Amino acid sequence: MARYGNHCGINAVYLFTQVWPVAMLLFAFGMDAAGEKPRAFPEDVKTLYDSAMAEPAQALHLLNRDQCAPVVLDEREYLRIQQIFDPYSRQYWEFQMRETPVSPGADFTLEVVYHDTGAGLIRPELLTDARFQGQWSGPVREQAYTRLNTGVERSAFFTFTMPERFVSDSPLPHLRISGLQYLRQLRLHPPLDEAAWESVADTVPVDVTPMVTLERPMDLVTTGGITVRGDGVSSLARDLDNLRNLAPLARVLGFNAIEAYMRWNVIEPEQEGLFDFGYYDAIVEVIQDCGMQWFPLLIVGSAYALPNWFLGGEEDKGFVCLEHGIMNPIQSIWSPYHKRHVTRVLRAFGEQYDGDGSLRGVRLGPSGNYGESQYPAGGNWPPEGDAMHIHIGWWAGDPYGQDDFRRTMQARYADIDALNTAWNSAYASFDDIEVILPQQIVSRRRRIDFASWYTDSMTQWCEWWVKETHRAMPRTTIYQSAGGWGFVEAGTSYPGQTKSMRPVKGGIRLTNETDSFEQNFYATRLAMTAARHYGVMTGSEPASSHTARGVAGRLFNLATNNSDHFFSYHSNILYKQAAIDQWLKYLPIMDYRRPPLVEVAVYYPETMNQLEDAAFRHLYAWGFNPRAAAIRRIIEVDYLDEQLIREGFLDEYKALVFVWGNTVEEDVLAAMDAWMRAGGLICYPSFPKGALETVEGDALTFARWNQGDTGAGRFCRFPGDMEPPSLYATFVRERLGELETLHPDTRKALDIKRPEQVFMSAGENGDLMVLNYEDTAATLTFDNGTTVAVPPYGIKRIAPGEW
Repeated sequence: MARYGNHCGINAVYLFTQVWPVAMLLFAFGMDAAGEKPRAFPEDVKTLYDSAMAEPAQALHLLNRDQCAPVVLDEREYLRIQQIFDPYSRQYWEFQMRETPVSPGADFTLEVVYHDTGAGLIRPELLTDARFQGQWSGPVREQAYTRLNTGVERSAFFTFTMPERFVSDSPLPHLRISGLQYLRQLRLHPPLDEAAWESVADTVPVDVTPMVTLERPMDLVTTGGITVRGDGVSSLARDLDNLRNLAPLARVLGFNAIEAYMRWNVIEPEQEGLFDFGYYDAIVEVIQDCGMQWFPLLIVGSAYALPNWFLGGEEDKGFVCLEHGIMNPIQSIWSPYHKRHVTRVLRAFGEQYDGDGSLRGVRLGPSGNYGESQYPAGGNWPPEGDAMHIHIGWWAGDPYGQDDFRRTMQARYADIDALNTAWNSAYASFDDIEVILPQQIVSRRRRIDFASWYTDSMTQWCEWWVKETHRAMPRTTIYQSAGGWGFVEAGTSYPGQTKSMRPVKGGIRLTNETDSFEQNFYATRLAMTAARHYGVMTGSEPASSHTARGVAGRLFNLATNNSDHFFSYHSNILYKQAAIDQWLKYLPIMDYRRPPLVEVAVYYPETMNQLEDAAFRHLYAWGFNPRAAAIRRIIEVDYLDEQLIREGFLDEYKALVFVWGNTVEEDVLAAMDAWMRAGGLICYPSFPKGALETVEGDALTFARWNQGDTGAGRFCRFPGDMEPPSLYATFVRERLGELETLHPDTRKALDIKRPEQVFMSAGENGDLMVLNYEDTAATLTFDNGTTVAVPPYGIKRIAPGEW
């Protein structure tokens, strides 16, 4: 039996598990023992639709009645709508009004009486514009609108304003309802007063039973309708109301934590040293009442988290755009003042919550627009009431950053003459070095020096944040936030930031997934590779939204990387019945998550990334990713950049595939050469058309490879064209097939016949996981002639020894 809230002293369990006559319902919501007129609920209630009544007698006409079937539950008649899987759209009950139930412009409350079987979020909408395909608007207030699988009859309440224009003969539904499975009645009430709304809120179960529970637990985190901007105080009532409805639904779906942003300006709003955690204490209380924990994002330096007393003060030192010379209020990571405030805030937060059982973990928001481990890039969340200059670019224009660059160059080069030789410059001293846009830099080495300093600065800043957080919260799990898609202006070194989590046994959450599995793969793979090598936990987050198909794709990506952490915004799953169904169906696959068996690495061209924009800068005009995706379609791969190769991880692979980039650092090229001479296979594309060379232009190693001087290994250069990328992928598949040292499972996976958008992952444990990312069922055909079917946007696991 679910436990219910009781804010108003009403026995909500009895009220909503029994179906009373309307008079008894009114009594429960306000009639006192003396039988006086109800205080909270009005008596003027009208039944608009009853599943047990014939259609002609109803005030509403159910347009898609043919999609519904009558059922009897607990001796009462309901209609059950046929579930149709559409990953992109919601399924609706569609009603037309025979006449307007209230005057145009008037408010009314709709009560939806339903059997609470399964999970979902009930969402009615009124037709507000009947032109073209129509426009519908949701309620202005709602309560008890989440289906929580309690197995009893419940009611949801929604207040609407009747549209001014009511088109009675519109072919479009006047009212449509999504997220509803079993319907008994729709009732019309006059507007409810606050006492009635509180009574309805009291009917929402607090202690619910998850429909799915993993035997091998992990972090399953979502949001709960909590405001992410503002002062907190003005939104508290609304935030708590949303949370009391959404947190139980999240719990029913198996989630165990709620994310809410912890902002500096909310906990220290008035003056330095005067902390107030009242807002978050209230949030945490509701989260814990629902049997869950808090997983906050800690934000101190992003513009929207800065307190008013701090803004404009002597210590307010924001980033400065190198291109335009304009300041952004996001605090500069080179500021001599900001560390002090970060330390104060983290310590105060740790003293309040560390070790008290309320935290599932914390996520760090060390910089960036929203609170991520990168420089200002996209989005625009300025301090409240302001605007700010923000774009993808180079944010090293403030004097503290420029001084740090000069100090770093002085430490890197023995003297100014050595720097001038490397840069082909003529500076008299290190103090004279100009900090200019990389696009204006002629010298390759100078551009590499600037770009690597820029990236290393963010890595060091994030590592400092990790250490400070661990000091403040030694009993709390810590995750870093790494977003973007690899463009160097973001300053995100995925291996560098991942490695910094190892000393605190923390994790890294990739905040860059989408609805595309391939994009998720190439946006997260470098960090996922690094995490496995460094022994760091991993998790993922969508950059914004995803559909029901994205649920399967994201779970597959985590399961096949042995990940520990899943996050999605509640609107991506809780608001969409198809997404909920996918979640409940495929979440159990996470019990089988394991490390993948990967013997093929793709070289991640970080050196080229620092030298030019072609590799990663333009989101939909990549040089690297489409070609890397073509390789992933034939075999599972890891990504290795310069850092991972320098640390010796190339030795764990049998083949190295180039897909983009022909400039590499000398020591990295030497490591590749030694690895190949020991027996490795290198595949190299026909584009870029030039030879593989060092930053200084030395191509002798590549020339030796072309001549067959490869020791015990093999160098295979693709002679064909790189468009489409599948031509090169076919070439790589053939060369891998000739590699006798491949593991038998890798070879078997390589030979399975399947559609292009079916992806496979062989596990170190001997299993095979398959993702079908097409809208029709897919068939896999094995060498022995056996076949396996995988449903549309579905996951199939084949146990060890069965494939």
